[in-house]
Amino acid sequence: MDNLLACIQNETVAMTDLVEVLHQEQAALTQAPTLELMEELNALTQKKTLLVDSISKSGHLRNNELLSLGFKFEETTVPTWLQNTQQTECWAQLIEQTTKAKELNRINGLLITRHLTRNQSTLDVLNQHSDSNPSLYGANGQSNTLRGNVRGVVA
Repeated sequence: MDNLLACIQNETVAMTDLVEVLHQEQAALTQAPTLELMEELNALTQKKTLLVDSISKSGHLRNNELLSLGFKFEETTVPTWLQNTQQTECWAQLIEQTTKAKELNRINGLLITRHLTRNQSTLDVLNQHSDSNPSLYGANGQSNTLRGNVRGVVA
């Protein structure tokens, strides 16, 4: 049973680290975008990927340990295979951190969607001008304005 506790503890540590990274991501997503901030978000994304991979591997190890002990993994808050107080407390921490991670991930997704929508709106405004006059300069290097098409009135 010590191996099972170690598996749950490793999973809990990785999930707690993921929650911290999601908090950092949220803080970055609520700031005005800068190049440094984009680099920070890229680094956080890489950390998240590594942590999710670690959590997945820990979950598989836990499930394999359960199978070797003759148990089957149950999708319940307090599974019957928890054998002692340490395991139960660690499992409760894992569930708590998992719940936090899910909510932070949901909120961060909304923040990212807001940024994407704002960026798309900005691009749409910029592109509406380029549709009517795709290039400001012609092949001869001269301005492609519509001034030549406007007729004046001679008095």
